[in-house]
Amino acid sequence: TGPAQSGILLDREVVNLFLHFTVNPKPKVDYIDRPRCCLRGKECSINRFQQVESRWGYSGTSDRIRFTVNRRISIVGFGLYGSIHGPTDYQVNIQV
Repeated sequence: TGPAQSGILLDREVVNLFLHFTVNPKPKVDYIDRPRCCLRGKECSINRFQQVESRWGYSGTSDRIRFTVNRRISIVGFGLYGSIHGPTDYQVNIQV
C-alpha cells in the first residue's frame, strides 16, 4: 500500500530503495539519503524477561509490557519471538 506498490516509482527505483535499506556497502542513490530529523536523547531497551535460560511455557494469559512516560518519546522498534519448534501461526495484537 506504500510507494513501492503504488506505481509512483519505477521498478528500478523500487529495487534501488530495497538495496539501500538492506545491503552494505550502500549503493549510490539519486536522492538525499540523510534523515530529515534525528532522534535525540538516550536510547533505552525494555525487555519482557531479564534473562532467558531456555524456554518459557505459555500459560494462556497475555504477555505485555506497559509503561508510561513524562515526555515525548520515539518507539524505534519491537520484536516478537515465536516457537523454538519451527514455523507456527500466531495471532498478535499490538497497540502503541
